[in-house]
This record gives sequence, structure tokens and C-alpha cells, in this order.
Amino acid sequence: MKDKVISILEKQTDTYSFLNVDTYIKNHKENSMHGNFDNYAFLNKFKTIITLAFPYPKKEVKYMGKGYGILARFSYSNDYHKVIASKLDEVISGLNTLGIKGYGSVDVSKIDEKYAASLSGIGYFGKHSILINPQYGSYMFLATILIDKSLNEDYKVVGSECGDCTICIDVCPSNALEDGFNRDKCISHLSQTKMPFNEEQISYFKSMIYGCDICLKACPKNKGIDFHKIEEFEPNGIENIWLEDMLLMSKKEFRKKFGNNTSHWIGASTMRRNALCIIGNQKLVEYIPKIKKSMSVYKDNLWYNKTADIVLKKLERE
Repeated sequence: MKDKVISILEKQTDTYSFLNVDTYIKNHKENSMHGNFDNYAFLNKFKTIITLAFPYPKKEVKYMGKGYGILARFSYSNDYHKVIASKLDEVISGLNTLGIKGYGSVDVSKIDEKYAASLSGIGYFGKHSILINPQYGSYMFLATILIDKSLNEDYKVVGSECGDCTICIDVCPSNALEDGFNRDKCISHLSQTKMPFNEEQISYFKSMIYGCDICLKACPKNKGIDFHKIEEFEPNGIENIWLEDMLLMSKKEFRKKFGNNTSHWIGASTMRRNALCIIGNQKLVEYIPKIKKSMSVYKDNLWYNKTADIVLKKLERE
């Protein structure tokens, strides 16, 4: 049975592993901080967790420079949620022919994907809190498929290979890794939140308009890795975003341009707030009139306007 499952999986990915649900629950209870993953009741009808990894192109898109913001590498091209969900559907359809019922998820899951992947040997946790795989480094997406059949598991926790290296900790501008991972300080997380920024938070956004690649680019385990296995993840020209265009982009225009990109889910107002920060840090004083216009157009968005007010004062001092 397991051999047949593997043949189905390998049509979609070459990196997968198997973990018994009981093993996951036992270890998660004993060793995890739980967070939002401490409800295990939904796992009662499942026996095995299939953990999967999908690489995305490591090769970096060239930043077009002043006046532009660039997407983080995980959000190049097409929305990875949709691309991988389609692959999981294909796997589950194949499993159904074997009499196996499955439930797949990517990113938005009741399963602690990173923890499950680490237990099943996909990789180990780096000091940047992201899983590191020997083949893909940290440049990979994770997914899980829960199935109602027991299979021999691949339980083998991989020990950390970070050693005394602190490069990712040292390069993080917001010190989000100084004492373990602090999500509220993480620039990638901040870029996705709907909230006003203070001057320090604004200062973090030099060119990246969505997400953050700083710790990943610095990690020695990510050097020399460049995979191009999934066509939908190849850059398609959407990665560099003209900041002036972003300032007054309507929700409809945003959906039309970014509706198939991972960034679409945070919304136009959040991307606009991030664009503001880059404009301030790049000292683009010529944008002052358009910033004022955007504050008028989006006057009901208080957190956007609070951030804009700080950026305006910063530019007016230039």
C-alpha cells in the first residue's frame, strides 16, 4: 500500500514523508509551544500525516531600484496556495482510487506544518525558526495531507546543523531573532498586518513591499541552491511594483493586478501602507502631493493615515 501511495506522491513532488498521527500528537504536546495548534480532536478520524515540500526558484529577481518595491521570493509569480492546493487535489484523487480518504492543506492548517515536517525528517529548525532541508535549504513551501490509513512512518527528528552560526540573528534589522523567534517583530509578519506603523517599524522597509528575505538570503544553508521544478513559481514580471502606482490603486485595480499573486490576501491598503514606508526611506519627496491625496481618498482608514502622517513629516524634513 505504501509503495502505491509513494508512486502517486512522486507525480507531484520528490520530497515527502509519513508520520503517524499519534506520534505527532504525543510529541507536539510534550515539546511544542502549541500556539494555535493545541486542538487535536479533528485528527480522530485520521491515522497518518503525509508531509510534503515544494521548492520555489531561489534565483533572485533583480530589484529595479529607487521608486519600486519588490516582493519577497516566496511570493513571486502565482499564488503558491492555489498552485500547491491543485497538486494536493491530484494526490488525493489518486489516493481515493486506493480506497484512502484524505484532506490536504497548505499554510492555512490545523496542523503545525513545520513541526510535523521536522518530526518526519523533512528538515530541521534553523535559528530563523524556518525549516531547513538538505536539498532545498529554506526555499520551500510545506503542505500536509491527512489520511485515514496507517502507513509505516518516517519518524526521525533531524538535529540542527546551525551550530554556533548566528548570521540570521545578526542581520535581522528588527531583532526578531534575538531571543528566539518574536513574531511581532518579524518584518515579514509586520508587512502583512493591518495596523499603523511607528517610526522604527517604518524604517525596516527599504525595498521589500511584501514579506522579507533578509535572514534567508544570509543563511549559509541557502547558498548555491537554485531549483526550477514548478513552472507556476517562475517570476512573471509582477515582482517589482511601482510605488507611485500603488499609492492610489483602487481595490478593484489591485485585485485585477495581484489577484493571482500571494500578496493579494493582505489587500490593497496594507500594500499601500508598505509602499508609503519605502517612499519615506527612499526620500522620495516628489511623492508628497500624492501621499496627501491618498490620505484624502482613504480618509476612513485610520491606521493608513497615521502611518502616512509620520512618513509625510519625515519627507518634509528632507
